[in-house]
This record gives sequence, structure tokens and C-alpha cells, in this order.
Amino acid sequence: MKILITGATGYLGSRLTQRLQQEGHVLVLLVREPKAILSASFANMTIHKGDITDPASIAKAMEGCTHVYHTAAVAKYQSSGMDRFYEVNVTGTRNILEAAMRFNIQKLVFTSSAAVFGPSLDIPLTEKDPRIESFESDYDFSKHLAGNLVREFVQKGLNAVIVNPSRVFGPGPATYSNGVTRMIRYLLTKKILFIPEIGAYRSNYSFIEDVVDGHVLAMQKGKAGESYILGGENISYAELFNSVAGYSSSKCRLIKIPVDIIKGAAHFTSLFNRNTELTASLITRFAKHRMLNSRKAISELGYRITPFQEGLHLTIDYLKNYAP
Repeated sequence: MKILITGATGYLGSRLTQRLQQEGHVLVLLVREPKAILSASFANMTIHKGDITDPASIAKAMEGCTHVYHTAAVAKYQSSGMDRFYEVNVTGTRNILEAAMRFNIQKLVFTSSAAVFGPSLDIPLTEKDPRIESFESDYDFSKHLAGNLVREFVQKGLNAVIVNPSRVFGPGPATYSNGVTRMIRYLLTKKILFIPEIGAYRSNYSFIEDVVDGHVLAMQKGKAGESYILGGENISYAELFNSVAGYSSSKCRLIKIPVDIIKGAAHFTSLFNRNTELTASLITRFAKHRMLNSRKAISELGYRITPFQEGLHLTIDYLKNYAP
């Protein structure tokens, strides 16, 4: 296969690139910053400087390819400009889909997010469950719209599959899109950490290697127009914090603050620092159950879930011994 990958400099995209290169595929990477490519070898790899918002650069990169992994996106929950989410995540995806039709791509896998499903109640959500609340951020809504575009193009004849990773964690750079690993690193390195009182809420955590496997399996076995949750175990914040402390002998002292108080402090901080990551809306996002069920990916794709404790152990080992 000759495969185009967008978003190859991101946390997930870079690991997917490494995996496909190891399997011997010919790769074409469309990236904004070629210097950001993290690869031990550039064999069977062509790098195109470009952007998914630029149809001409997409066409140049996609010509001659047979398959596409579209992982590029604005992945933050807030941006310097609201329009940026829709320019990249929606219009950029439309550009990729139109080019895929024009170049007769055999199959495309689109990386969405489990965020499009929203919060859960007491039962883990599946792909068929309706969203119970309105969209909480422009990120969520833009990924929802992008998924609708993929289904639109499937109706036009494009063979495309959607995958929805949950909260991904694992060895690798603690970038914004690897937020769970960043949180684990804080627990390992900080002496005191102020956290919202959210210990009872459960979220779904997926190990990076499982999610990469899920992408490859979706390309091999995924059905056109279908969505597949690529998740892991549903774990409470309290279990997460206690497990990190247990594995690492962390001395970090956690000071729990009521959600309303920390939301007020975050709102006050955001008035003076628009680039702050800790916002009231982000805290609201954490203070809800976000449980998921990956049985569809397991049964239809052969997806496998690494036990959370095993993945956490590997992540902590990486952060303590290999992370810069």
C-alpha cells in the first residue's frame, strides 16, 4: 500500500506512522512542519509540506496513494479563534474527502473522537446511543460535523471508516493531545497538586498502542460509514490517582477543592490569561461520567484492550526512565 497520513507529527499520528513504516508500507506524510517528524528512519517515506486547509498541497501529496489515514485536527478544547476549529476540523476534512474521491482512494480511515458521544450516565455508551447533552465545545461539535461529512461522502461512494478514540495515554511526548500522560507526569513530579473534587467520576482510558492497532484494523476490516469506539477500561479519577501513587511511590500531595470553587478560580484566571489550559468549561467536562463500551470494535475489528494497570505501569516506566 502507498498510504497518505495527515497529522503525522501529532501524538497518535506519529505512533501510527512508526507502526506502518515497520510493516513496510510506502508512506506519504502531509505536514505543516517537516522538521517535527519524529522518525529513526525515513526509508519508504515522502514528506510533503502542506496543510489540509490547502487543497493544492493535499492533491500533490495524495496523488498516487491508495489509502489514507486522516488524523490531523485542532485537538485543543479551546483555541485562539473559534473559527480555527471549523477551518481545520471541518473544511480541512472536506478537502481530504474531496481529494480522496478525485484520486479514487481505495479506503480512508478518519480519526474522530469519543468526545462526540458526550457524557454518559451510569451505563457505558456505545456508538448507537444518542447524545444526552448539547455539545460542550467547538472541538466536539467540529468533530461531529466532520464525521457527518465522512458519512455524506460514503453515500457518494467513498470507502471510509470512522474511529473514535477515548482518552489516550501511554509512552510518548506529553503534548496537549496526550493530556492523560501529562496529568500522570504532574502526579510524579509535583509536591502539591490542587485538583477538583471529582474522584467518583469515571472516564474511559485507551492505551496508545491499542488505538494504533485499532486504526490498522479499521483499515483492514472496518465497514464503510461505520464508527468504532477505540477505548479501554472505565476508571474513576480516584482509581487513577491512587494507582499512580501506588506504582510510583509518588510523594505528591493532592489537595481536593470543590468543583464550584475551582471553576470560579479558573474563570477568574482566564480573564487575565486567555491561553490558560485550566478553564471552567474544562473542569465541567471532567466532572461528569464519560464511560464507553468498545464491544463493536472488539467483535467486528478484533480490537484488543490492554488492561489499564498494565498500560499505566508502562507509561510510568517511560516517564521515569526515558522521557526528556
